[in-house]
Amino acid sequence: MKHEGVLRFKDVDVATEQTASLLSHTVERSDDTLRVVVDHSYFTAKRTIFEVSAPHSEQVTTRVVAAVQEAVIGVQTKTVEMLASVNAAVINSLDDQEIVHSVLAEVMNVLPHADAGVFRLFDEESGYLIPVSHQGLPDDYTHYRLQPNESVSGEVFVTGVPAIHNGRQNIIDAHRVMSPESQSFMERSRIANALLCVPVAAEGKRLGTLTTLCFSPRGTFSPFDSTVLESLAAQVAVAYQRSLAYKNAVATSKRLEKMRSDLASKNAELDRAVELHDKLLRIFSTSGSLVERLDLVADLFGVEFRFENVLGVDYLSSGWTDTRGSFEQIVQVAEAPVGFFHFRPVCDVPFQRALFGTLSAFVALDFIRDMSTLDVLNASRRSYFEDLLKGVDSHGRLEHFGFRLERFHQIMVAKVLAPDSPDARLSLHRSQANLQNAIKLSNALIFHQDDQIIMVFSASTASALARNLASMMDRVLLLDIQVGASVVYDLTGFHSTAKAQAQKAVDCLARRGQSGILLHQDMGIEALLSGRDRHEIIDFAREVLAPLLHDRKHDFLYETLRTYVQEGKSAARAASCLKIHNNTLYQRLARIETLTGRKISDAEDFTLLSVACQLYSTYSG
Repeated sequence: MKHEGVLRFKDVDVATEQTASLLSHTVERSDDTLRVVVDHSYFTAKRTIFEVSAPHSEQVTTRVVAAVQEAVIGVQTKTVEMLASVNAAVINSLDDQEIVHSVLAEVMNVLPHADAGVFRLFDEESGYLIPVSHQGLPDDYTHYRLQPNESVSGEVFVTGVPAIHNGRQNIIDAHRVMSPESQSFMERSRIANALLCVPVAAEGKRLGTLTTLCFSPRGTFSPFDSTVLESLAAQVAVAYQRSLAYKNAVATSKRLEKMRSDLASKNAELDRAVELHDKLLRIFSTSGSLVERLDLVADLFGVEFRFENVLGVDYLSSGWTDTRGSFEQIVQVAEAPVGFFHFRPVCDVPFQRALFGTLSAFVALDFIRDMSTLDVLNASRRSYFEDLLKGVDSHGRLEHFGFRLERFHQIMVAKVLAPDSPDARLSLHRSQANLQNAIKLSNALIFHQDDQIIMVFSASTASALARNLASMMDRVLLLDIQVGASVVYDLTGFHSTAKAQAQKAVDCLARRGQSGILLHQDMGIEALLSGRDRHEIIDFAREVLAPLLHDRKHDFLYETLRTYVQEGKSAARAASCLKIHNNTLYQRLARIETLTGRKISDAEDFTLLSVACQLYSTYSG
């Protein structure tokens, strides 16, 4: 009829909020023309205006309305059929990623006039609506994240009400709430001519939004399109929730399977640990030394290892070479480390760890037993020494300790530098074992008392005791131990005095803060300083030497005085040591007298200067 000139028509856009859900029409007559307005905006967001000029205009009007009705019904039927035939692989999929990345293809199929789309899901951790898939949009659209209430999608997500915006300006106006980043992204993007956004929700919980865009100049979305997209979104939401539930079920199943597997492994490990325990129990139930038992362990299990403890035991299995790349197992008693196993990893590391973990427990029990024995032995030796001090004869103990009193004697008292540590008792045992290794003389009585180690030596000659002292000197320095030694004596009633001498000497070393061995006869003037602490002594020396110590430019004067004192007031030897002329030495000594106000020629003044020099040199470090 249009071709024959009987009919003319045009489409007019209609605001979606003004549409009714029914198909309606109006007829207006003007002269010889009939104007028919058919409102099909609910389905197309448009109405069509027909102008009919024909003798039989009423019949034409009836045919036009029928044709529009038929076309609308055809659109409805086709859309519903496509909605019903949405790809089962998507809707019925149990793979959440497959659903996410395939849903937009189904949207384009159901709404063929949609040119692009984006599927957003809400991320609870970040608080953003994140595009998980998009189609017909630039790649960087992935970064276009929105907060709830922001832009169209954010508003739809919060309210749950679908939004239709036809016309570019309407779309721009709808983006009234935008973050600066989102505003910048939108300004760089191509604006569509139509936008439809619906919420994606399941079981009352909103998961995200589904948005379609049309870039065609005459493109529009209708309420019918919104209804169709809502239906599809509901299917997608249910499918997505179902896939997540399946995913969680699979994960739970895997966790349960892993727990079952772990339990089976732990049961196997427990069985193996019980077997290990039984074998080690049989070994440690036998008599013999710890070294012999460790030999049995190495042979039975075919392992190579090294063991050392605080009492000086150092065991190496026959095939052991070094500790590079080895594991360590600590042996502890009351949370204090008392020994270490070193072993190289092999193919079955868990078995090795179980072996050495169980072995360390047996060794710890052995250590406790040995410590108890050592404590009893130490108490007996201490009691015997107290008898010696009292002059009481106790021959029964002599043979037991392997110690005998000969003609010459010497007593030493040792202090461990860290007696307040949590394992102080172990430190004493360890230091006592180290001192025993440093002693050359076999005839010795050694025990510890409080935080000190007492050593009594006896020999047929004084030279034997001197050799023993000389051999101990260097080794004690390396052990970081302070030792005071009495004079060598041959009087049986002198033991108590000798112990007091050794005690004074070790206290002197403690005041100095130095390790090593100090003989009582070498204490000199320091024998008078009992009861004084180190800082008091340094303060006294500084007070006497203050003019020489307070100014760095006088350091050479202090060094001159110290050398002069050490060389016994010999000007020639002092000048030679200082590499200066004798006259220069005398000039310096005169200046020292001026600064200190003391005369070197005066015996009292020189004694004071000498003592101050000696003490400051010794105690200031």
